[in-house]
Amino acid sequence: MAVRDILVLVGGEPASMRRVHPVIDLAGRLGASVTGAFLRPMFPLTDYAAGGAWMSQGQLQEAVEAHAMVVDRAEAQARQAFLAAAQLHLAADWIVLDTVQQLIERARLSDLTIVPPGPLPEGGEVTISAGQLGLACGGPLLVVPDHLGETSIGRRVLVCWNGSRESARAWRDAWPFVMAAAHVAVAAVRSRPDFDDDAALRFRLSRWDREVDVLSEPAADELAPDVLRRKVRDWGSDLLVMGLYGRPRISEQVLGGVSQEFLTNPPCPLLISH
Repeated sequence: MAVRDILVLVGGEPASMRRVHPVIDLAGRLGASVTGAFLRPMFPLTDYAAGGAWMSQGQLQEAVEAHAMVVDRAEAQARQAFLAAAQLHLAADWIVLDTVQQLIERARLSDLTIVPPGPLPEGGEVTISAGQLGLACGGPLLVVPDHLGETSIGRRVLVCWNGSRESARAWRDAWPFVMAAAHVAVAAVRSRPDFDDDAALRFRLSRWDREVDVLSEPAADELAPDVLRRKVRDWGSDLLVMGLYGRPRISEQVLGGVSQEFLTNPPCPLLISH
């Protein structure tokens, strides 16, 4: 699969604007068009006592108009920052989305969707997290942490592998990044080592003339997040690839597995697939 259409969620906050430059650089290296999307926060009616019932019609209208002005100002700042960063990238455009459902529908039409970690910036009654969007959009999702700064994305790609269906899907969705990367490694973190599988991974990549480091380490499931964070740090990864929810989702919520932890606090840009 080639990546030709990238959707990136851009907000008015400084961290969101800092994400724009590395994303534009990534789009250029992949030969993809990029669309900046601003998700308009809903008017937070429940923040007002009794849902605004104590307010007069005029007061409520003033509050709605004041909220709209703040949102319009944030959208203008986000649009200006995005288009300024994308001025040398000819295939770039901008859209404004009014609802979470519109975001999901647009993500389903895109080859890659890029979002911040944790809950996405949508106020009011309806919210969605990066993980929920990853489950709903049917395609790969790139989660870019707030602390990224101007660091590049996808030059040192580290792929998580445990033989599961989710990791196999993530492996295939990450193929454009694997082929475009300067360096590739596979982090095989399992309860028991599997040397035959490690050799098969090397052989698979050798057919595409890609050398790969296989970083194999036995570890219990509950230790996997710490092991992966250490490997990201020691190997210097700027893109971590992993399957989304490698265990039943109810266990994920109770036990707090790798997917749940990394979606909230990724150690580096995180490419996930389900």
